[in-house]
Amino acid sequence: MNELRVTGKQKIGNIEFTGIEGGFGKEKKAMTVKDIAEIHGTEVRRINEVINRNRKRFINGVDIVDLKSAIVLNDNEISKFGFTQNAFNASKNIYILSERGYAKLLKILEDDT
Repeated sequence: MNELRVTGKQKIGNIEFTGIEGGFGKEKKAMTVKDIAEIHGTEVRRINEVINRNRKRFINGVDIVDLKSAIVLNDNEISKFGFTQNAFNASKNIYILSERGYAKLLKILEDDT
């Protein structure tokens, strides 16, 4: 897995999200499940449930990375991804998805976003 780099907050239209590069290849873009949940107006828990039910569709390191199991993050790195230490500790999975992984998720989600 390539090194992840948080590039800061980015905005497309009226949607603001955490800019992430790496993890899936040099300069490849990625998104946290937290940002995806905000875009779709739902809870992180629901997005995680959809991913976990369809986990076989996502290829590790190509479509999805679980930050919780893939790498060890210190407190400063956790906050860069938009999570508190408590949220990180309480979560079973903290996923980031590549553009390809997000496209796969969009096919599974049942909303109009």
